[in-house]
Amino acid sequence: AAADLLHGLGVRGFDANPDDPDLPGLAATRLKPVNFYCFPKMFGPDGGKADFLRVLDAARRYDVPRVMVVPPGFTPDGDREGEFRVLLSGMKSFVAEAKKRGITVTVEDFGGTKNCCSRMKYLKRFLDEIPEIEFALDSGNLHYAGRGEDILDMMAYAKGRIGHVHLKDQPAAPDNRSYATLGLGAVPNERIVRTTNATGYSGWYTLENAVGDVYTDSVRQTAVLKNWLTTAVDIE
Repeated sequence: AAADLLHGLGVRGFDANPDDPDLPGLAATRLKPVNFYCFPKMFGPDGGKADFLRVLDAARRYDVPRVMVVPPGFTPDGDREGEFRVLLSGMKSFVAEAKKRGITVTVEDFGGTKNCCSRMKYLKRFLDEIPEIEFALDSGNLHYAGRGEDILDMMAYAKGRIGHVHLKDQPAAPDNRSYATLGLGAVPNERIVRTTNATGYSGWYTLENAVGDVYTDSVRQTAVLKNWLTTAVDIE
């Protein structure tokens, strides 16, 4: 019933972890999984290969066109450059395997401060050194990381290679862990939507973190997003 209500609002799909026990039931509704997200163990002896293959097999099973990878965080006091080279090597292998299966791989600016993808210099290196990888723009995560790195700068850098847009909003307070309903926080979501849409982006926009009553706020956020999309112009 909930899926039918969301479908009536214009929602057509959902993000999912391929290991979620609710996935089979959700996939049987009118909403379909459009993206898998995964947290592979890339510092292990196999470089994450087992995790990668499991995720890709599930993506084929559910006809999911793309997989978003959140690499593991740096180890405390470790050699970040050395660890990033391990992550880069593993990501190259994963992208190559996914390409064979017709699946797109994106990498996300995950907001944990130990995660390489909350640092733009590493995000840019993924894009620079893996031509086939795309950027899963999560509008709140660099804000959440609290280092002042600008998601608008990363959006501009990744122009033409944005594979998925995740929208979340947050209050302006530093290091906060709470959410605001879309358009009422400090994250520049309206500019992100209008700008990406003006560049010809035709991928998915995922609404995250409903505030308060889930259904009521989903109705509100969907209406806000539709308004931004139907009135979008390049406001860079």
